[in-house]
Amino acid sequence: MLLKACAAVLLVLGGLWLPWAAPATARDVNPLEPIDTSSPRSTLQGFLDFTNKASESAYERLTSYLASSALFLSPDEVSAIRGAIHYLEAAERTLDVSALPPATERESARRLVIQLKEVLDRIDVPSLPSVPDAEAMAKGEFKRWTLPGTEIRITRVETGPRSGDYLFDPDTVARLPEFHAKVAHLPPKSGATPGWYEFSAYRPSGVALVLHRVVPPRWILDVPGWAQVRLLDQPAWRWVGIVALLAVGLAVVRLCVRLSRSWARRRPSAARWADVLPPLGLAIVAPLGASILADVLRVSGDVYQVLTLSMWALYYGALTWATWVAGGALAESLIFVDRLRAGSIDSQLIRMVLRLLTLVVAIAILVAGADQIGLPAYSVVAGLGISGFAVALGAQQTLANLIGSIIIMVEKPFTIGNAIKVGGLEGQVESVGFRSTRIRTSYNSLATIPSSLVVNSTIDNMAVRDYCQISATLKLACDTPAALVEDFVQTIGQVLRRHPDVSPDSVQATLYDVGPQGLTVTLNAFIKASAAASELATRERILLDVLRLAESKGIRFAPPA
Repeated sequence: MLLKACAAVLLVLGGLWLPWAAPATARDVNPLEPIDTSSPRSTLQGFLDFTNKASESAYERLTSYLASSALFLSPDEVSAIRGAIHYLEAAERTLDVSALPPATERESARRLVIQLKEVLDRIDVPSLPSVPDAEAMAKGEFKRWTLPGTEIRITRVETGPRSGDYLFDPDTVARLPEFHAKVAHLPPKSGATPGWYEFSAYRPSGVALVLHRVVPPRWILDVPGWAQVRLLDQPAWRWVGIVALLAVGLAVVRLCVRLSRSWARRRPSAARWADVLPPLGLAIVAPLGASILADVLRVSGDVYQVLTLSMWALYYGALTWATWVAGGALAESLIFVDRLRAGSIDSQLIRMVLRLLTLVVAIAILVAGADQIGLPAYSVVAGLGISGFAVALGAQQTLANLIGSIIIMVEKPFTIGNAIKVGGLEGQVESVGFRSTRIRTSYNSLATIPSSLVVNSTIDNMAVRDYCQISATLKLACDTPAALVEDFVQTIGQVLRRHPDVSPDSVQATLYDVGPQGLTVTLNAFIKASAAASELATRERILLDVLRLAESKGIRFAPPA
């Protein structure tokens, strides 16, 4: 019965870090009480005191639970277990885990505290008065203390939020599994808690505590022998849980993919928003799976590192994916709401602005994700900067075209459908993209002009003219009487000025030249330029009026030279 009680203590101490656990309610526990880390002595003393208090606070209650016939833990027993949470979490604060990836820091610190406690329970620890206090460390040259006969060091933190605290240094923290393995064969000292790590690392203690209100903890802990067989330092029951967790996560993601396709089929206008569902589902499943791996299944060692870091990498990758897709969907929604043409310059500008914004957000997410999985953020930013500089050198023309497209979209020297002249090309603008501008020429060919060339060229936008010029040259016969020529020229001017589509002040009808080939009469006027088709129709009407006038006055045109 005593062995069962000890096992129960180990069960609870191995499963006290559930993120949803309620705060301690025991009257003798101050949930805000910290460990004094002002010197090696206070750090070591605080670590030993708090880990011992955690064991003492839960031992009596758990002994009574296992000795009784009750299936479930009583409220007092649950309260006592929760009271130990504070002490063990405070003990984690004595470890300098700054070298660990933030994604694995919590679960790693939990295991390392237990391992360090078992190491100290099996080796000779000097009396606390012989350990340097704050005054002794202030006088010493080196701001660290090494446990005699070991490589366990307590060192002063010089930078960061814990600056000035004395903590078990990162090298000690990294080597704790090694130290624990080396002293595992040594007998524990009197009053120690033997087998703590063994039970917390390989028994389903986390599952028992999660389900303690639904399933009796004693049932879950009674693991059959086959389920305790280890592979890659993980018991078989845990591998079953890992496979089940991954299967459920994959099923949820596949369900999101199917819902996305179904939504897109039913509502084609919302197809872009439907594309957000798969990455959004992955972004929800991945962190939840990482939390279950750490707090319920209690995966440990290299398997824990690989799975958890992979889960968080998937999360930030999916979040970046979802942000990028949502940015495109938002752009198309704005274009649809404003009833803009899909290929118009305003539409392209909306797309480009939102792409740039989503790019910035995506980079910020990736930097935060890299920091979470242990890659230094400054290294990621520097890498992105160097890569960006290299890309910029190798794609100067592409960047120039992109900037040219931005200038066209902002300044709008022309819009879709305008007739323009650029660099010897004349035609109607069909589209303005991120790299080039496309013009449909009078030959019905499609000319693609790089945007940088468009910006650096003189653009003649014929579509913004109020009037366009028409001109004609008439060759009259040489024997035409002068009076008839004068009357003909004056009449042409009057006809043009009365025309509704002609600007009266712009009309010019003049006898321009006299020569052996005939008499040259020039006509110039500005007509309204509402569209290319109407311009040609007006020109035709004016020239027909001129021909009719010539016929009515008996004017003969000179034969070709």
